[in-house]
Amino acid sequence: MEIKLEIGTRGTREEFEDTYTEDFLKDKGLKVLPSGRLDLFLKPWAVHTKVGWMCSFSKYDVLTYMGKGIWDLRVYKPSEEEKELLEDIDGMEF
Repeated sequence: MEIKLEIGTRGTREEFEDTYTEDFLKDKGLKVLPSGRLDLFLKPWAVHTKVGWMCSFSKYDVLTYMGKGIWDLRVYKPSEEEKELLEDIDGMEF
C-alpha cells in the first residue's frame, strides 16, 4: 500500500510526526535535526519552504504540504495566557 501526502494537507508538526515515519517525511522535505544533549527538550526540524530551508522549533508549528517537497510553515505563537503561565513556571519573558 502506497502512502500519499496530498497537497494541502495541514497539521501541527507533532501530528505529522505521529502520523508518518521520519524517513517518509524526510523524502517530502521535513528533516529532524540533531540537537545533541537537548533531544529530550528540543527537537528542531528543517522545513523546505518556497523561500528555502527554515527551522521549526515548536511541535505546535503548523505545516501545510504544498507539493514537490515544499511546505508552508506557520510559527506557533503562544496566547497571552500561555505566555503568563510560562513566565510563572520558567521565569521566562516573551
